[in-house]
Amino acid sequence: MTSYRTPGWLRGQVRDGVAGVAAQGITAATSLLVQLVAAVSLGLSQYGVFAVLLAMLVGANALYIGFVCDSFTVFDRHEPRYRAALVSAALLVAALCVSGALVLALTFSGGGLRLAVPYALLVGCKLAAETVRRLFVVRVSFHALLLNDVCSLLVTALALPVLSAVARDPTPAMLFGSMCCGAFAAMSLGLWQLPGYEWRALRPGVAELPGLARFAVWRALQSGLRPLTLLAARLSVVGLISTAAVGVLELARLVVAPVQVVINGSGSLLLGKLAARERGGDRRDPRLIGRAAGLLCGGTVLAGLLIAVLALLLAPPLFGRSVDAGAVFGWVAYLALWAAGLPYATELVTRRMSRAVFLPRLTDSVVGLGVATTALALGAPVAALPWALALGGGYAAYRLRTLVRSEPGLPAAAAEPGGYRAR
Repeated sequence: MTSYRTPGWLRGQVRDGVAGVAAQGITAATSLLVQLVAAVSLGLSQYGVFAVLLAMLVGANALYIGFVCDSFTVFDRHEPRYRAALVSAALLVAALCVSGALVLALTFSGGGLRLAVPYALLVGCKLAAETVRRLFVVRVSFHALLLNDVCSLLVTALALPVLSAVARDPTPAMLFGSMCCGAFAAMSLGLWQLPGYEWRALRPGVAELPGLARFAVWRALQSGLRPLTLLAARLSVVGLISTAAVGVLELARLVVAPVQVVINGSGSLLLGKLAARERGGDRRDPRLIGRAAGLLCGGTVLAGLLIAVLALLLAPPLFGRSVDAGAVFGWVAYLALWAAGLPYATELVTRRMSRAVFLPRLTDSVVGLGVATTALALGAPVAALPWALALGGGYAAYRLRTLVRSEPGLPAAAAEPGGYRAR
């Protein structure tokens, strides 16, 4: 029976994988489009401001996904008490993220309300749109997800020239406004595609919020570590060098961004698949996770080096300025080490061992950020930053691998206090 089902099962896995990675690619392409416009049209100083605020958006999105979206992936989002707790968690985290975005935009950028308001609206719309996206992921509806993300890309692309004509000169506020339009359109289309029972009759409640938080807090901290570490690194560059130096760093990161698309898409697909296997009681095999880690890391290195070389040749005609080669290859190393640990971290998350994932990631972030800040303070070039951030990645990948292999049979419900088996 198993052999009879295997070909059809494999084709389904491939179709889901292609659609999932394609959806992640479209999402990243939307952000990449806006970043390319920013890189070409903004000066290095303004581009640095744009990059810092974009990093804040990524960090807020990661915290929200970790606390809310991963919670309704692992827990039963249809059980009334959990459903109410998830609604409360979503409202609370979204309010904190939007407030933080508003404060950062007002205090850091110097753009006043003309920048802060569209930026705060973008954060709110982005979190709502991400909730819809993750519902498609947990439902394994990757083709609907792909349609949703294409809508976001098209609306963002159409909004860019319209808002540019209104604003006359490209500004960070105009760019964030176009992204806000795309996120709002994607959220609206997503709600139309989803069955009504997924989003109607939502009411907040707190009865199961403490139990939910025992998983969600650690997961949010673990998910937010990398983007918040990158945000802190950018702010360190601003303080120690200048916003123009952040622009130089971001141009180098931008050229290898397609590699990160594949890594993120693979992570989203793995989480949905492993969570489904965990709920079904399938046997765990750490060797499969090891193969996934090896393929993802090796693919990251090969693709990263190829894209880096091409980008170094093509950057002057595309951006009108050269790209720092040392920083480009530094970002490739950073992404490769992150990819090596991602499958292990995802496997542990499905076991509700978020705290175990958090500690290696925290060590990774603290070591990388500490070395990077020290190096910049001693006069190292800005290209040293991604290399410094990559230092902790090797330890994190090794430690996560050890955890996966040491407890292959741990039941999910017993992995963390207060855990409940999702249905």
